[in-house]
Amino acid sequence: MKRSLSICIILVCLSFGIARGNGIVLSNITSVNGAGFVQLQFDLTWNNSWFNAINRDAAWVFFKFKDNDGTWHHLNLTNANNVISADFTIQVPTDLTGAFIYRNTGLGNNSILGVQLGVTNLPGSFDVKGFAIEMVQLPMDDTYNVGDGQATNFYRNGSTVAPFLVNANTITMGTTAGLLNDPVGNGTLATGFPIGYNIAGASLNLYMMKHELSQAAYRDFLNTLTYTQQVSRTAVLPNLAAGTLAIGTVLTYRNGIKISTSGVASTTPAVYGCDLNNNAVYNETTDGEWVACNFLTYMDLAAFLDWAALRPMTELEFEKSCRGPLSAVAAEYAAGTAASATSVFGQNNWGAANESYTYSGSVLNANITHNAASGSRITRVGIHATASATRISAGAGYYGALDLSGNIQEYCVITGNAAGRSFTGINGNGDLNSAGDADVNYWPGINGNIAVIAANTAYGGTTGVTGAAGIFTRGGGTGWVPVNAQTSTRNDTPATTSVRTTQTGGRGVKNW
Repeated sequence: MKRSLSICIILVCLSFGIARGNGIVLSNITSVNGAGFVQLQFDLTWNNSWFNAINRDAAWVFFKFKDNDGTWHHLNLTNANNVISADFTIQVPTDLTGAFIYRNTGLGNNSILGVQLGVTNLPGSFDVKGFAIEMVQLPMDDTYNVGDGQATNFYRNGSTVAPFLVNANTITMGTTAGLLNDPVGNGTLATGFPIGYNIAGASLNLYMMKHELSQAAYRDFLNTLTYTQQVSRTAVLPNLAAGTLAIGTVLTYRNGIKISTSGVASTTPAVYGCDLNNNAVYNETTDGEWVACNFLTYMDLAAFLDWAALRPMTELEFEKSCRGPLSAVAAEYAAGTAASATSVFGQNNWGAANESYTYSGSVLNANITHNAASGSRITRVGIHATASATRISAGAGYYGALDLSGNIQEYCVITGNAAGRSFTGINGNGDLNSAGDADVNYWPGINGNIAVIAANTAYGGTTGVTGAAGIFTRGGGTGWVPVNAQTSTRNDTPATTSVRTTQTGGRGVKNW
């Protein structure tokens, strides 16, 4: 059977592990037809990956195919007839929506040629696109603390302000000793609510995106949607003139995603491109593909995560990714220190894959991109992780995720109200509904969970603000002072379904 394949090389971000720089490319997609089965073959490269006693990084690889009606759909794998060199492992989750690919030992640059994955057999000729996202593993059997012993709205152990140790498969909430006390509100967590821990964690898997969602990734997501779906996931109609900003307001705020080819209302989707340098030539090396994608509503992020077969992260998982199994340090940032953030000024190589900061003073402090004093708004993801960086100077979480403190605020599922506590941790299935929304049961804000956020001074909520109940942001942002970027700080803003801000975005996780 003959197939027509279009190659999609997606550079999700110029990415960094702890103290080393990475870049991921999926290329050279072809089909291989065996006896009664079909494989997709491709090459996969990224730099300076690792597999050590703490954890490993991995590539999350998934595919889309274009149906005869011109719409793109998720292409499931079979978990059979997979081929890779002996130095690497292919791990396909039970939902068959993609594959994790990781090295078996050591660290270094990866160049894996001729990877083959068995895929669902499609009749006829179809266009196929492949995508790859860098991830880091969060070992499920690592116990961890939430809250850092400060008093303001943080998680605590019962009525005390002491950190709460997550060391059991289930969590009971309340104000008495030994229970997880959420000062915002306590209740019963739904069965399956993701707490980031399982005593049998060696047999379970939890991965987090190494970086905040980049503008290149969101652009490529938009370019697989229908016209109607694009209407929901952008700020302007897709049939507006080429050169119109798609989700940002002005380029000063550093979102350069634009309409590059106008759509036709209700029938033909627009084509989107990155043009941060504003010269009407799209997707150049200085067009900000690597800059974190701001101006996202929670519904935008949820749609991307459903499309990529990932899911939103919880506040508990956020704190675990920052702190790991180490003891909590009062007022610490994601890098594990309470040291003041390094002052920086001006970005070099504006909008490029090697965009960097000029640092003043010691670079041994926890590096975060926070307010106007620390640079020019949103930056390239992983900007603090230079070739000579340590965990502290890179601002890296314990497991290697970057920008958990600062740059953009990241949407998380909370435990402080019933909408958040109803979350059951179901992963996305790779497809959206016809309106362009995520359609996963029990995701906050999805399937009838959109609600009015009640007055909630602990979270800065406002009576009458329509939003995705159960979702707030963590990690600070470019408009916040450093205290908001601390690991346990919980005084960021509530999510809304329609209001786009200069500093909201996020990342996703997957577990099974």
